[in-house]
Amino acid sequence: MTSLKQSVRRFDLYAPPQIVSLREVADGVGAERPVSAREVLRRLDAVPSEVRLAEPVTTGTALGGRAEMVLRSNGTYTSTGHMRATGFPSFAFVVQPTVEGGGGRFRALAVHQGRVFGTDTPGDRQRNWSEDGRNEAVRQNWLTFARDARLTVRKEWEVSGVLGTLGDIATAVAQFVGAAAVTGSGGMAAALVIGSRLGEAAHEPWPFPGLPAGVTIASGVLLVFGPAAIVPALAAGVAVEALVDHRPLSTEEEAFAVKVFGPTLPPREQIILTNISGLDDRAFVVPGAGGSYLVNLGDHFDDPMAPRGKYRQRGQMLIHELTHVWQAKRWPATTYFCQGVTESTYEPGGDPGRPWSAYGIEQQATIVDRWYAADPGFLTGEFQKPHPNFSLKAAHPYDHYIHLHIRAGMT
Repeated sequence: MTSLKQSVRRFDLYAPPQIVSLREVADGVGAERPVSAREVLRRLDAVPSEVRLAEPVTTGTALGGRAEMVLRSNGTYTSTGHMRATGFPSFAFVVQPTVEGGGGRFRALAVHQGRVFGTDTPGDRQRNWSEDGRNEAVRQNWLTFARDARLTVRKEWEVSGVLGTLGDIATAVAQFVGAAAVTGSGGMAAALVIGSRLGEAAHEPWPFPGLPAGVTIASGVLLVFGPAAIVPALAAGVAVEALVDHRPLSTEEEAFAVKVFGPTLPPREQIILTNISGLDDRAFVVPGAGGSYLVNLGDHFDDPMAPRGKYRQRGQMLIHELTHVWQAKRWPATTYFCQGVTESTYEPGGDPGRPWSAYGIEQQATIVDRWYAADPGFLTGEFQKPHPNFSLKAAHPYDHYIHLHIRAGMT
């Protein structure tokens, strides 16, 4: 009989040496609390290690084909298929297989394009494609992704002609994601960029010079289009372009941040603060286009240093968000996008002996902001100096995380 431990470790998501709690696994498989180990085991054993999906591609013309996507629990994927001209005309086409999972929170997108020739033009009637790759977000969210994964195929075609430049693809994908965010059940958290061609499209320039690089508007939705995913932000009309404010981190804010992070953050010109809000009005950080890091603060943009809510000390919220910049600089983009969108556990728990890597993205940021705010007297005194002496700060259980990881730039 398979043990609970063996079932948990079957998935790369929970590979050693990660410390895994039963509650965490129960949440991953959608088990309601209070939960029993037997029920978690039953649900785990029902989760496949591979999902294979296929759909015919129909156009209502003399052009058709088939698309297949295979996703695996280790994050690897294979996108295969073909398009074929079956009559007189020739066609240019773009096919976008999309696997949706996690209750509509994720869409894994691939793009394939080409031309096929009918009897009007010499050439190949059929074009095949096959692309293998890996997406970290699929691996990290496998338990929810595999539970309800389904494949849809979006396609565009035209008789003869040339279709599918990178600009065309980037615009079409942005429109598709924007429409999905508006019409999807409960909204969509992220579209995961898979496929080399789509990855190239993510670096295309956008037609909104008033917006930060990597931010666009499609189907009435503000989107952050980065190197690994597309994240819906404010739902608004095209006029929102005039309402988006952004600026680099100021020299004063940089000097403040250096006191905590040392030299481990990107240059301040690459850290772009915006008044964009995420889903549920959350602040969020994403790696943007051109090596930038978008720190999206919503209505905290005007004074990101001000104490707010649970961030009781001046600068505490900014320290939390800049920790996400620190992470985004060091983590693979797909890892960061995925965790940044879905992570909801902020409380790091009561065991400061855990490895730094055992904490989630929000837990790490909470560790840093709480460490910063823990000694108010130090903040109003010694910390105000250009080069504060941290040996004068009251000892804290998180000291080793700051000195061995944050200030050392070590993940």
